[in-house]
Amino acid sequence: MTSSAPRLSRRSLLAGSAATATAFTLMSDRADARPLIGSTLARGLAVPWGLAFLPNGDALVTERESGRVHRVRRTGGRHQVGDVAGVQDHGEGGLMGVALSPTFRSDRHVFFYLTGSSDNRVIRMTYRTTGTLGDRRTILAGIPRSTNHDGGQLLFGPSGKLYVSTGDALDRSQAQNRNALNGKILRIDPDGSTPSDNPFGNRVWTLGHRNVQGLAIDSRHRLWATELGENDRDELNRIVKGHDYGWPTVEGGDGPGGFHDPYVTWSPTDTCSPSGLAIARGAAWVGALHGACLWRVDISGTGARTKTRYFHDTLGRIRAVAAAPDGSLWVTTSNRDGRGRPRTGDDKVVRIRFT
Repeated sequence: MTSSAPRLSRRSLLAGSAATATAFTLMSDRADARPLIGSTLARGLAVPWGLAFLPNGDALVTERESGRVHRVRRTGGRHQVGDVAGVQDHGEGGLMGVALSPTFRSDRHVFFYLTGSSDNRVIRMTYRTTGTLGDRRTILAGIPRSTNHDGGQLLFGPSGKLYVSTGDALDRSQAQNRNALNGKILRIDPDGSTPSDNPFGNRVWTLGHRNVQGLAIDSRHRLWATELGENDRDELNRIVKGHDYGWPTVEGGDGPGGFHDPYVTWSPTDTCSPSGLAIARGAAWVGALHGACLWRVDISGTGARTKTRYFHDTLGRIRAVAAAPDGSLWVTTSNRDGRGRPRTGDDKVVRIRFT
């Protein structure tokens, strides 16, 4: 929507009562609105990785290394709500993606992607009305783990199915194996079973991925994913059921060669290393780790696939990017992950507002 009149998003109106919705700060919804760094909502976190919004606009944030889960208030401040047992800080693994059940108001279910002693897995916990986590259940186990390329993102789609991104776990050949869980985007029912309309009769939705860490769905219900490349190209991909994205046969596009080409690419050696992903105002907003910035990519389909860089080296490495109910973006820094330069207050959750 390109109206210049400020408004609350439909998502925020659904987030709670009318009184709660109107408590959110009104934001410009113009497609050409410029992002500006707003307030720091939380600080002193250890490698925050996943972020999911609660109905009132607060968010649950995971710490990859510690296994802790924090509630970050929309007005600022945080407190710990749980500690997920069995998480192993194994290279790039740990406690990563988090997603709320589509029926969270009634079932209070929260899903996590984590690295354990022998595998990566998806678990479900209950966020009690007391504000603590409990009642753990494993939904999907046996996703290969490694020191690198563990994937880790979770996202519920419009049909209520759960998308799970996995990395190739340093076994690149398995990315092309339709029966392997690694190097894929998976699609499962909330209980872990296989939906009947999946393309290969198993949990695999798409294949040929190296390491997908960002998932988002746009207003047209199209699925998008960020993918970290190796030596040639980082990617933003439009995800289509049953398609093969080429890894390890190709990195980036192959034109008419039969693989699904990326929507846009970057050089992984200097400008990107994409992680978190959000869709807002006709654009994909991509958090860059090595590139230490926030990228805006035009996905409106009305013109060039322009890429615009914001906040270069202002916040450092950016991991999570999420569209908040009030129309802002929330991002997390990842400067304490062993690859960045920690700054005062790191790691942080920062609110990005729009002019």
